[in-house]
Amino acid sequence: MILKSFLIEKNISLLDTYAISLFYGENIGLKDEIKFEIRNKYKDYEIINLNQDEVIKNKDLLEEQIYNISLFNKNKIIFINEVSDKIRKEIAKIVEDPPENIKIFLFGHNLEKKSGIRSDFEKGKIIATIPCYQDNHRTLTEYLKKNLKGYSGLTQEIINMLIENSNLDRKVLSNEINKIRVLFLDKNIKLEKLENLINNTYNIDFDKLRDSCLEADAKKLNENLGNIILQNEDIFFYLSNLNLRIGRLLQLHENLKSQRNIDLVMDNIRPKIFWKDKPVFLKQLKNWNIEKLEEAKKIIVETEIKMKTKLNNYNILLMKNLLIRLFQIAKSTS
Repeated sequence: MILKSFLIEKNISLLDTYAISLFYGENIGLKDEIKFEIRNKYKDYEIINLNQDEVIKNKDLLEEQIYNISLFNKNKIIFINEVSDKIRKEIAKIVEDPPENIKIFLFGHNLEKKSGIRSDFEKGKIIATIPCYQDNHRTLTEYLKKNLKGYSGLTQEIINMLIENSNLDRKVLSNEINKIRVLFLDKNIKLEKLENLINNTYNIDFDKLRDSCLEADAKKLNENLGNIILQNEDIFFYLSNLNLRIGRLLQLHENLKSQRNIDLVMDNIRPKIFWKDKPVFLKQLKNWNIEKLEEAKKIIVETEIKMKTKLNNYNILLMKNLLIRLFQIAKSTS
C-alpha cells in the first residue's frame, strides 16, 4: 500500500493499520520528523534501533528482538535504518506472520522503481510504503505556517526569505524555526531582527570557508579552518550551503553546453549571481567539471547520512573532513 507523506504528517495514526511501514526518499528532514512523531505516539513502547548491516551480519538479531518479550514491556517499536533490497528476505519472513504488540518501521534512502523491497511494500495489504520526496516551495510554506502558528508578522516576504535561505532543505528550515522561537519570545516576528539572525557572522564566515575549499586555495582554506568556529547547531545549514553552490556550478556547466559565452550564462542564471560574486564563480568553474561536481554531490549526501547515524559530537569533524575531501577533488586534474 502506498501512502502519501503529507497525510502521515497530518495524522500519524494512519500507520496503526499496518504491521510494517517503509519510508524512503531523499527528504531526510521529513523522515526525521516522522520518526519523532512515531516516538511521541508510542511513548509507552520499548524503542529498539537497528541498522540493516547489523541485521544482516547477525541472522538471529531481528527474530530475537521480535519474539523475546520483555517482562516489563510487551510492546515494542523497532526502527531499522539504512534499508535496501539486502534485507528483503528477512522482512518478507516477518510479513508472513506479523507479530502482535510490535510495530516495525523501516527507513531507506532513494529506492528506485525496480527495487524489490519497494515493490513488495507497494503491493502489500498489511504493509505500507511512504515515499518522502524532496520538499518544494508550497510544502515548505505549509510547514512554516504550521510550525509558526500563532506568530504575528509572518508575512509572505519572510516565508520566501526563510525558504530561499534553506535551499528547500527542511532540516535547515527546522533549525531556523527553532532560532525564531528563541529570539521572538513574544511571538511577534520582526523582519530586521530576522535578517540579522539568518545572515549572521557564522554564515558569512562559512561562505569564505566554502569558497577557499572549492577554489582549491590551500593557504586560505588552512587559515579559515583555523580561524572560523563552526557551530554544531548550524551543521545542516553548512551542508545545504555547499549543496547549493555545487548545484549552481552544475547548472552553469549545463547551460554552457548550449551557450558558450560565460558572461551571458552567468547573467541569465536564476537566482541571479551578484556582480561581486562573479569572479568567485569563475574561479570555481575552472576547478570543477560536471564529473567532479557529481562526485561532490555524492560525498555531501554520504556525509549527511553519517551525521544522522553518529553522535552529534562528530558533526564538526565530519564537516571538516568533507571540506578537505572537496578541496582535494577541486585541485585534482582529472
